[in-house]
Amino acid sequence: IGNGVFIGPNVTITCAGHGVFPAQRKEGMNTSKPIIIGENVWIGANCVICPGVTIGKDSIIGAGSIVTKDIPNGVIAFGNPCRVQRKITQEDRLEYSEGMEKE
Repeated sequence: IGNGVFIGPNVTITCAGHGVFPAQRKEGMNTSKPIIIGENVWIGANCVICPGVTIGKDSIIGAGSIVTKDIPNGVIAFGNPCRVQRKITQEDRLEYSEGMEKE
């Protein structure tokens, strides 16, 4: 997990898997694949990050998403399964000014 990552409540990050064939599961066959979360990623509430996934730096994962495949750098992705919706652009920058009213 990179620096500056925000993880919302009830997020599941699971590296563990299991055998596909019933006999393998009965024998207790388990698998494990690493998960990589880049710097400055924001993961919304109630997301599930599945084994073997990489989430690129500066990306946002929308609330409730199930991430089953890699997500590139600098995008907004969400859904079930999680899919890239668009790149993060300069138009997404919020302007803050002194004296701005807070709502």
